[in-house]
Amino acid sequence: MKKFLSVILAVLMAVSAFAVSVVPAMADTVVSPTASTAAKKDPSLHVNGSPASKGDISFTTKTERPFSYTFSYDGPGDLEGWENNLEDLGLVEGVDYTAVENEDGTYTITFLTEKAEKYFRNDQVIVNAVVSFPDGSTTTVANKNDSSKSPATGMSSSVVAGSVAVACAGVAVLAATKKKLAK
Repeated sequence: MKKFLSVILAVLMAVSAFAVSVVPAMADTVVSPTASTAAKKDPSLHVNGSPASKGDISFTTKTERPFSYTFSYDGPGDLEGWENNLEDLGLVEGVDYTAVENEDGTYTITFLTEKAEKYFRNDQVIVNAVVSFPDGSTTTVANKNDSSKSPATGMSSSVVAGSVAVACAGVAVLAATKKKLAK
């Protein structure tokens, strides 16, 4: 019986050690509670496909479910419309989110699913204001983005799997030493 238990523990340890290297690769979009509290996540705001200058686009947030964000263009030029990258992220309008251009020129995105909210919290949503300028140019001068963001890596899953592997190794060592002491 003790040999059987030792073999089972060794197999469990091997599977856990293998999972340490595989689990992060299978992680979908990882949301770290530490990262979300350390830095405020906002969508990427663009004007005609280029990063917006500070103050060109502002937005307000409705924090009750479903979460919605209303964007307004405050920069130079005439606003012609709005675009987003939500379909490129695999989201379906009407199922995961709704996007409405309001009569006053604002743009409201409402996230209906948790999957859509994850993309927003992970700073993957791009909102683009399509603007025409009187001088014929297509962009405004953008400020340098000096924020220090790092991508989510699935590290917490790896830590958990590593902890399980170490725990199993400890149990296997204890079982082996008890077996030797019993003889």
